[in-house]
Amino acid sequence: MSDYRSKNTAVSRGVTLNTLKDELYSLNMRLLLAMQHHNKEAQEDIRAQMAAVQAEIDQMCLGSGSRR
Repeated sequence: MSDYRSKNTAVSRGVTLNTLKDELYSLNMRLLLAMQHHNKEAQEDIRAQMAAVQAEIDQMCLGSGSRR
């Protein structure tokens, strides 16, 4: 399990809330797997990625509320 990180590629359609939620779900499953394998380094990295995705979700949600 040497390369457990996903490769982020630019998408021409842009990022949607659904894609971020899907990514967060995927990271959650990877975290569970890392926990089962007692891989602390992977857990820390995945948690950091989850925090970044959650921050993007929060920014999208807060950004849409201010437009009303």
